[in-house]
Amino acid sequence: MRIGINTLFMLPGKVGGTETYLRGLLKGLSKIDIKNQYIIFTNRENHGTFDIKQDNFSEILCDVPAKFRSLRIFWEQVLLPFYIKKHRIDVLHSPGYVSPVWAKCAKVVTIHDMQYFYYPEYFPKAKLLYWRYLIPLSARNSDLVVTVSNNSKIDIINLLNIPAEKVIITYEASKFFIDGLNNTWSDNNTFCKHNIKRDYILSVASLLPHKNLDKLIEGFGLLANKVEHQLVLVGLKGCALNTIRDAIKKKGIKQDRVLLLGYVSDNELVTLYKKASLFVLPSLFEGFGIPLLEAMSLGCPVAASNRTSIPEVVGDAGVLFNPKDSKEIAQKIYSILYDSKLRDDLIKKGYERAKMFSWEKMAKQTLTAYYKAFEFNQRYNYNYGNKSINNYSFL
Repeated sequence: MRIGINTLFMLPGKVGGTETYLRGLLKGLSKIDIKNQYIIFTNRENHGTFDIKQDNFSEILCDVPAKFRSLRIFWEQVLLPFYIKKHRIDVLHSPGYVSPVWAKCAKVVTIHDMQYFYYPEYFPKAKLLYWRYLIPLSARNSDLVVTVSNNSKIDIINLLNIPAEKVIITYEASKFFIDGLNNTWSDNNTFCKHNIKRDYILSVASLLPHKNLDKLIEGFGLLANKVEHQLVLVGLKGCALNTIRDAIKKKGIKQDRVLLLGYVSDNELVTLYKKASLFVLPSLFEGFGIPLLEAMSLGCPVAASNRTSIPEVVGDAGVLFNPKDSKEIAQKIYSILYDSKLRDDLIKKGYERAKMFSWEKMAKQTLTAYYKAFEFNQRYNYNYGNKSINNYSFL
């Protein structure tokens, strides 16, 4: 079978968790499948960055810059279907929410979450219009929809009116399980570079409104005179940056107590997770929450919001809180910092919890989705001849 992977949406270092998902999926597929042919349709920015040296994987450059969204959308919807036909693709997987509607092959689309529906005010009008039109259309036009949590599956079924049997869950994993990243940075280099001078609490999230970091800062402000820790915020700078800065000023927190690091390298991030006293994710909405597993896999205890998919990922390996209540956030943080028994228990449970999620497992589930989509498409939509896929021995 010839499987196309549509990566035209992906700008390296700019799309957060969807990039981690895509790279983890490709690495996982390369480990479990040597029989099918994979054709990765790349853009100008990500071409050559996937680094899969395996005979059944190849890249096809689509000469489009993903940073120009309107041009990329035109390419994806109008020109990519011709590439799909030219390269005789049997199944096309679009991992970034939207699939080319007119592609004449079996189609699988990954819809990570329905955030645009719940928080439309957080999106530029043009992007919101694009998502409101093309996400539902892609879901209905695809043979199967893949999503990353049961919470997202329920949303997709209810909000897009998609049959439950058409939506498949494939859980993600820690980024640092992709290829066993080693930390080549010394601790001193990382800490000196980012002005980290004492024990610290870590949060990894883009600076966007739904990440709720201003409420975390409020909670930290209630603790500032009780703890010596710094609060370290790692993530792409987004439209909530000024709100976060205002929250710091409003609480009168000293400048060196809250650090906004922006984007950091993976090696630096490993060090930051390993040495943090606590990881906190106060988000109001997550399709999955990969940083939760990143922290657990590197021995960092976790406190997190009790909203959407987060409890599904955390299980009993973290402490949950109401993300709207800054006092409760402060109480949970304090309890983990100063209850050594609780900390040790969370670290132990976190390691075990993270091991339950792997990219290979996700890849097997996704490959099964490709076979099902192909057979469904052959049976009900298009007639490409007598192709039949009956061998599931790879599972």
